[in-house]
Amino acid sequence: MARTFCLLVVLAQGLFCSELFWFSYKIVTVNALVVYEQKNIASVSVPYEGEAKVLCTLPLYNTQKLPLEQFLRKHYDEILPCFYPLSTHLLSRREQYLKHGNDRVELVIEPVRFTVDFKDEFATIKTIR
Repeated sequence: MARTFCLLVVLAQGLFCSELFWFSYKIVTVNALVVYEQKNIASVSVPYEGEAKVLCTLPLYNTQKLPLEQFLRKHYDEILPCFYPLSTHLLSRREQYLKHGNDRVELVIEPVRFTVDFKDEFATIKTIR
């Protein structure tokens, strides 16, 4: 009985709920060369109730039927520009010594929850806040 109930809950969650993911990004450049880059997309295991707001719509479609998290990681660079308007921090430093200059730029997009809905040949990304 308990096993049937658990299967029912998992099935209902898969049918009626969108998968929830975390997104974050950090890149550091020194003199226009990338020295550090961290790309994160991970599924969220704890449900979260919040207001969904459409962030962007992209021409992406999962034709190979990959697991959603794997598909998002594969297309990370195409998804990244959607998250720029969110909580983005840009730190820039310039140091000058006689004939030597040193530029350091750091871009950080804070972690945010989001969902992806596929309809026709487009992916709609919605943030949950």
